Amino acid sequence: MTPQLTLEQLGKCYRVTKTKRAKGPSESVTPWQRAKNWMTLKVGDAQDATSVRELWALKDLNLTVDPGIILGIVGPNGAGKSTLLKILARVTSPTTGVARGRGRVVSLLELGAGFDTDASARENIFVNAAMYGIPKHVVRGRFDQIIDFAGLGEFVDMPLRYFSSGMYLRLAFSSAINMDPDILLADEILAVGDIAFQQRCLRRVAEERDRGLTVLFVSHDMEAISRVSDRVIWLSKGELVRDGQPDEVVSEYQSAAWEAGDRTVEGAGATVLGQIVEVRLLNSERREVAAISRQEAAYIRVRFQTGPWNVPTRCSIDLYTRGVHVLRSAQKQAEVASANRVHELMMHIPAALLSETMYHVNVNCQFVKGGGKEQTAQQAKAMSFMVYGESHAAPRETGLQLKRGAVGVISPDLAWTPLREHSVVGVSQEAGTDAD
Repeated sequence: MTPQLTLEQLGKCYRVTKTKRAKGPSESVTPWQRAKNWMTLKVGDAQDATSVRELWALKDLNLTVDPGIILGIVGPNGAGKSTLLKILARVTSPTTGVARGRGRVVSLLELGAGFDTDASARENIFVNAAMYGIPKHVVRGRFDQIIDFAGLGEFVDMPLRYFSSGMYLRLAFSSAINMDPDILLADEILAVGDIAFQQRCLRRVAEERDRGLTVLFVSHDMEAISRVSDRVIWLSKGELVRDGQPDEVVSEYQSAAWEAGDRTVEGAGATVLGQIVEVRLLNSERREVAAISRQEAAYIRVRFQTGPWNVPTRCSIDLYTRGVHVLRSAQKQAEVASANRVHELMMHIPAALLSETMYHVNVNCQFVKGGGKEQTAQQAKAMSFMVYGESHAAPRETGLQLKRGAVGVISPDLAWTPLREHSVVGVSQEAGTDAD
């Protein structure tokens, strides 16, 4: 059988500039200066204030994938999973090696990526198809099928700015799967959405797989990876660690994540007294997921490992979205953590609190040494997750739709009094004031 996808010595290297000499308290290096320093840097130039470090997001990756295979891709943050999909989608170019694929490649790398929020669903479908070289007459023949699968019949001519993230998801997936892709790139998409829509997606993917569709599926949801995939690869620091059956690879990957707490690693999220091992999102059933419904309670689980001392420990979690610090939650009081052990804490997120958007998580763990001296393990952007939900839009004829772009950084369901009539009496026409 001829492979649908072949990767040979595939690598992606980013060059990171680092300023060695401080310029002063009020001075900073502009992006233009950084670019100029990078382009003019000479090897061995000791007088230059900037050095360049190579960061390999992918390195010497060799892989073949046959038609009709759903390939799950797992690994920690920074392993190179999304970089691989971006190379295959031609969003970025590889530094080394080559990727060969047969047929049309359709990507779902980000929810609704490429959609125009001021245009309607109808207009976006035609524009999205044009990006993949599909002519208008073909789209017209599939248009009803796309809308029916997405369940957006009454909203087809509504601007996308009124859509919830759940409606975005349905439109994005339906548009992609109905473009007759030969290779589908899905970054978390098959692991989000309500359960009913997930099942519809999986059934459709299974049908397309039978005709030869190849799917590359990236997710932190290990249950979804095991359930959906025919084969799983595990990436770490840009390199292939394991390639095999889903249950075996997922089990080894999860075991390795636990055992990571037995190593002494200095760096981000680590101190002499303890280090942050893992940060994950759990649903109400305490299963690891990559996204959560707005109407479902969730948990952020933090696992940390202590050093050779029993230490009082206190952890806090910060949520950010769109550059805004949403909230901070900290343990009310410190707890003593036993030496050389992996410990676990969970922060509860009530249902109907967060907005339909992407959140980033920062974690801080304070370890108190003898004499009251503190050490803090910090992990910025330890995890990101999406909150999705159904539309809050009213029927179009009422003109009361809630704009999607107008949602806040949180969106709690607060109590409102019922609508009641109110009579204003004693209106003074001369003074123009109201009296009780």
